[in-house]
Amino acid sequence: MKKRTKITLRTKIYLTIVGLLALIGVFYAQNPPPSHPVPFSGQVPFPTGVAAAPDLLLVSQFCTDNIDQLDCNGNASLFATLPSFGSCREKYLTIAPSQSVNSVPPFTPRDVFATLGNQVFKINSVTGVTLFATLPGCGSTDHSGITFDHFGTFGFDMIVTCQEGNVYRVNGNANGNGTATFIANVFACAPGCGPLTDGEIEGPAVVPIGFGPHGGEIWVADESNNAVHAIKNTGGVYTVTQNIISHVNTEGVYVIPNPPCTFTPAGCQQGQGNGAFFLAEQQMFQLVWKYPLLDFTVPPIGGNVILTSESGADNADTSLIKVSGGNYVQSSFGPRVGGTNEGASMVDCDVPTATPTTTPTATFTPTATATATATATATFTPTPTATATPTPTPTPTPTPTPSGFACVESTSISGGFNNSAIAPGNFLWFSSVLKAKNLPTNAVVHVTFTNQTISIPGFGTVNVPDATVTFDPAAVDATTTFAGAWSTTVPSDIKGNTFLSGHGVQIPLGLPGSARPVVWSGTISIDTPGVSINWQWAAANYPPPFSNDAGVMVKPTDKPTVAYPNSDHAGTPECCKTTVVSGGTGGGASNFTGSLSSTASVCR
Repeated sequence: MKKRTKITLRTKIYLTIVGLLALIGVFYAQNPPPSHPVPFSGQVPFPTGVAAAPDLLLVSQFCTDNIDQLDCNGNASLFATLPSFGSCREKYLTIAPSQSVNSVPPFTPRDVFATLGNQVFKINSVTGVTLFATLPGCGSTDHSGITFDHFGTFGFDMIVTCQEGNVYRVNGNANGNGTATFIANVFACAPGCGPLTDGEIEGPAVVPIGFGPHGGEIWVADESNNAVHAIKNTGGVYTVTQNIISHVNTEGVYVIPNPPCTFTPAGCQQGQGNGAFFLAEQQMFQLVWKYPLLDFTVPPIGGNVILTSESGADNADTSLIKVSGGNYVQSSFGPRVGGTNEGASMVDCDVPTATPTTTPTATFTPTATATATATATATFTPTPTATATPTPTPTPTPTPTPSGFACVESTSISGGFNNSAIAPGNFLWFSSVLKAKNLPTNAVVHVTFTNQTISIPGFGTVNVPDATVTFDPAAVDATTTFAGAWSTTVPSDIKGNTFLSGHGVQIPLGLPGSARPVVWSGTISIDTPGVSINWQWAAANYPPPFSNDAGVMVKPTDKPTVAYPNSDHAGTPECCKTTVVSGGTGGGASNFTGSLSSTASVCR
């Protein structure tokens, strides 16, 4: 009897996506796009950080401390486990290139490094996982970016960024710890560098010397300001230039090697591996995507720069940056992979391959926790819209300004749920957060959110309680209360996200996965001229019992507070967070609020 071949659910997902991409290829046949991303692996739950070398491809997980290694067929195995961080956090990766031996003290090429908030860990085949450096003055617990200087303008050091704007050089030490030295804050720079005083940076890269007016400088992505900033080193004096390039929801900066190379480890057959750029989509289908070498060689574009967008907001794209006539020229490098695009990596041709006389880093023995396997992605069933460009966020529409407010705008953000179904009787906890810009240091500012509704396909439209956020220079702690409406007070110098509004919605009959578009709308009013905000929303799935809004015990900020001295995200329902399960925009585990939507700007 002939043995039957079993087709797994994951294989069916791949076949569906590949079929969709093939169909899209028909549409693009007469006007081919510059890039041709294809699904490479779906075996890493909530993939986030990526590091790639010719024989080593690593991906971090969002809600565990595991780092996985992918083979040339996209199969995942455990590479290392970082010290427990206790919640869902973005951990980014880099591999020391051959040039890093020129750092003083030197690095050991092929060592792997991972960020965890204000800490950098080293993964070495002999010493295992060790704390390598701590970033002085970095108060963020998430989003720290990491790269290496390949060109020497920063001493071939490691470059690390802190979400709140700090940039560091870290030198090597093959036999111990490195030293992190603060060199600049892109939002606290000298007058003349630009008007921005707050933002959210990550995804750094040192670009080639001579690459336009900011060649040889560190470029950092600023997601909340839709920008790229640059830091120049002139004999140890560091100069910041803000907003050298505008790019929607900028997630990362990536230099294309010249010439580029591929991930093709030993043992791969023709056509296996063979990718030059790998990108992690964290939430929608949780896939690692592969860009083939031909995307970078026909025509040849080595030595230029790629920018990625985290969210599918209006005009978001993956962009190619070239230099022409001394100016930067930006063009689409689409089609953009749909979903939440997080870390990515060109295959670093400067990382030496493993030799028979040494133990490759890839054979690092995992810790006992390595066998835990996330199963949240098993139920995902992509629909034909999976690779389409996400629904644009509508531009805020000005409305008449009532007395007492400097700016009033109607606003809405459209998003969608992941593929996890909502069980009958479960609650969706919707929360929204904001970041304010240009806050005065000597005056109280009030932001109100009224006329709010959330539209959920297959369920209906619900009203959300009014909310007021007060930024007070005299406040020493952040608090949120509910008495028919939300009232949040925070210090004016707060960093990170602040809770804006929220509502728990019970779903009596349940919902299938992939509901979209889910739209949160309302009117935002600001009482102080010149102040603007960016806001986002998320939804997390909670089984009963779940408290009503008055008893949710909302954490008001990303920072620890007196009532909640932890690193939970703003909007976390502290009453019930340990019961969260996958669904809405979250994956359960310690993702208590769900992942944030695209960003809408109000009163800019």
